[in-house]
Amino acid sequence: MTQTSLVRRITEPLLWFAGLLVLWQIAVRAFEVPIFVLPAPTDFLADIVEERARLLHHGLITTKLILIGFLAGAVPGVILAYLIAKFRVAEQILYPIVIFIQGLPKVTLAPLMLVWFGFSDLPKILLTSLITFFPVLVDSVTGFKSIDPRQYYLSRSVGASWWQTFRLFELPSAAPSIFSGFRITIVIAVTVVIVVEWLNSQNGLGYLVLRAMDSANTPLIFAVLVVGSLIGVVLSFGMALLERLLLPWRRY
Repeated sequence: MTQTSLVRRITEPLLWFAGLLVLWQIAVRAFEVPIFVLPAPTDFLADIVEERARLLHHGLITTKLILIGFLAGAVPGVILAYLIAKFRVAEQILYPIVIFIQGLPKVTLAPLMLVWFGFSDLPKILLTSLITFFPVLVDSVTGFKSIDPRQYYLSRSVGASWWQTFRLFELPSAAPSIFSGFRITIVIAVTVVIVVEWLNSQNGLGYLVLRAMDSANTPLIFAVLVVGSLIGVVLSFGMALLERLLLPWRRY
């Protein structure tokens, strides 16, 4: 990707977003919408500036939980996907269990986790890992099952060990699908953590939303939403960058 195309990919969404904010600002002022119903962009952007220290503090706490919960769900997802793709017995036994767990309404598990683990970060991490686990698993299974059988013939012909086959053939072939699951789940994790923080937290962006709701501070709610969206964008771009670094053959 050339520098010009990279700049274009960054600036075009920013220009569209800026245009949307301008239209939003004009519409709110023109129709005199009350601030507690829908604040103008200048209102919540001013809150972001004024509350930047508090937003940064709580945003970092939320980001830490997002990353821990994502890793706690993604790593087992990839490992279990490999077992399911490689061993028919594992697919027959484990996959139905995974489908059953996926069918459980995850958010309703939050009160139960509060009873089990109390008001700590563990329920947020567990719930985030449960929700991010399944998309990673499905995409990873697809990746491992789509490996060209001729690669296994080549691996056996050169006398490669299991670890060499996995590291040099299987994992690189499945990596694009695995990262596809990563890109989806890292954004899902942002929403999950913030939602769970409403139920069980004394810090984080979800906690700020709850406090803003108590005081009917709608601009602060929108400020938190903007910060949460920015975290999702940064993590998504970070995952795309990591994919480009680890999978150089996928660059285009």
